[in-house]
Amino acid sequence: MELTGIDAIEDALALLSATLEARGVAPVELVVIGGAAMNVLGIAVRPTKDVDVLGLADSSCGHDEVMLIKHKPLPALILEAAAAVAAALGLDPGWLNAGPADLLDWGLPEGFGSRLTPRVYGTHLVVHFPSREDLVCFKVYAAADVGVGRHTEDLAALRPSSEELRRGAQWAHSQDPSEGFRTMLLNLLQYMGCDDAEEAFSNDD
Repeated sequence: MELTGIDAIEDALALLSATLEARGVAPVELVVIGGAAMNVLGIAVRPTKDVDVLGLADSSCGHDEVMLIKHKPLPALILEAAAAVAAALGLDPGWLNAGPADLLDWGLPEGFGSRLTPRVYGTHLVVHFPSREDLVCFKVYAAADVGVGRHTEDLAALRPSSEELRRGAQWAHSQDPSEGFRTMLLNLLQYMGCDDAEEAFSNDD
């Protein structure tokens, strides 16, 4: 079953928190991106099959930025609790997954950890959601890679300016610096009506 709308997503996250508590698992902090984040933040209302976890988070380090920790797959105790939630709510067994965790390998948009918005679910779960400008970066990357469809619709829902699209393309190109991907990014910017799309790559020449 898909997660449709903010209520379904937040119900699943609240039950995950309660399940972690009932099983004696220590409180968990996650960073969530993708369609689930867009629903919870009120940017878009659309079904999503899963909750994409970018990484575990540590907000107790005393810094201005939340620290992210790559963990792919997610720790077994979290996955076991998520499986129990899936059984209870009729969700896909992999509804909570670390699919986008590899984005951490090449670096997130500068200042990403300082722009996160936390939401508390019960006693055992805090979920940090990215800023709109960072969601633009992620959606530019995904839309260029996959093509016209759900990701371009999400990108349109974010209502990015040309400058934001160019900034997103610059970050996405840092994840995949190949000439082929640059062409895909340029095609996307032009599709999205970005003015002076070539300026996104002016420093590459």
